[in-house]
Amino acid sequence: MPSPHTPQTQPPMTERRNSGGLPLGENGLPLNGAQAFSESSERVVAYLNAHTPLADWSVSRVVHGEQVHVHVHQEQLLSTGARIDWKESFCSRMASGAAHVVRDSRTDPDYSDLGASEYVGAYAGYTISDDRGEMFGVLCGVRTEPLSDEEQLDEQLLNLFSELLSTQLELARGIDRERRRIELSEALANTDALTGLLNRRGWDAMVADAQERLESFGDAVAVAVVDLDGLKQVNDTQGHTAGDNLIIRAAQTLKEAGGASCHVARYGGDEFMILANGVVPSQAATFFETFDAALASAGVAASCGFAAAEPGLASLADCLSEADRMMYQRKHSAR
Repeated sequence: MPSPHTPQTQPPMTERRNSGGLPLGENGLPLNGAQAFSESSERVVAYLNAHTPLADWSVSRVVHGEQVHVHVHQEQLLSTGARIDWKESFCSRMASGAAHVVRDSRTDPDYSDLGASEYVGAYAGYTISDDRGEMFGVLCGVRTEPLSDEEQLDEQLLNLFSELLSTQLELARGIDRERRRIELSEALANTDALTGLLNRRGWDAMVADAQERLESFGDAVAVAVVDLDGLKQVNDTQGHTAGDNLIIRAAQTLKEAGGASCHVARYGGDEFMILANGVVPSQAATFFETFDAALASAGVAASCGFAAAEPGLASLADCLSEADRMMYQRKHSAR
């Protein structure tokens, strides 16, 4: 009989594919790797909470020098969306070669100097690899008190879970890469006739994709709202052709400033949206200053607001609302 600690394996993945070439699940729908990874991560942290002496468990993402907790079973310390400087984290020390299990952080020479040791008494962690063989993040658990002599952690089990999550992540990214290529190609075909940028329908598809990646993988993403200043006056005094030329110039400027990591849409008459992949909250202000400078250099007066999404804390819908508020504040301040 299998050990009670042996994780239950899933049935093998079917090879059925739809007309677009996407692999299908047992329900006949295209497989969704992001959703599968989320479900697996949540099952793992819930299991470890129930079967180990550590209270809080997390599947986290390490990106741009920060560790952000994405899938969390919380009782005391960890929470979804919480961020910490990677170099100041227990997980950073573990990934650099220190012990995977810390029974008492206050007495362990590899961990006791960390500020977090004041409130983290015990720790366990193993890294999770991505589909490129690089570190994606960490499966880790903590609690406030040190472990007693009677309390034990099965390191082999923790290592097995981290390896299974790494395999799941590789499969998820592979499945979603093709699914996303097809879906994003369809989204990119929805363009604005005047500017060639994404239209509202295409933009909405891009946002839905980014939100899914944010929730499942903790992929960094930020958004901006840009509103042209004085378009009505240009239309009234110089004619609509001049107004259209202003819109086209603004669109070209934003697209060139964004580069390959950004998607730019014309959302309304004089309103543009920017979705920037790979931008974390600490980078957002500096990143979007580039667009302000580019518009000013092109002679386009505009007001811009921005916000960066955070798993469990700020969805892209929240960010768009915040960016819109900031844009209007800046527009009114400039008058």
